[in-house]
Amino acid sequence: MWGEDDEMVPIGQHMANLRRKGAKKGLGKNEETATARAAQLAAIDTDWNCPWPLDWQRHHRVLADLVDADGQLPDIAPGGVFDGDDVGKWR
Repeated sequence: MWGEDDEMVPIGQHMANLRRKGAKKGLGKNEETATARAAQLAAIDTDWNCPWPLDWQRHHRVLADLVDADGQLPDIAPGGVFDGDDVGKWR
């Protein structure tokens, strides 16, 4: 989520929709428009459409945030759940 108060925007969900597989579903049905949008996103971040699955990215982000907060990754056993995701199992 990004923003403040009642103007929060679900950026992660928007990116997930853009990364949908097959016929550039998330970027639009028009091939020319979809190609242009993909190029714009790649100019911002070459990994916008990364090959790994979205759940991998979510788990990685949670653990990276934990490292940033304390400087080290705490011991998280399988079953350690954050926002419904078992980050302990992923780790």
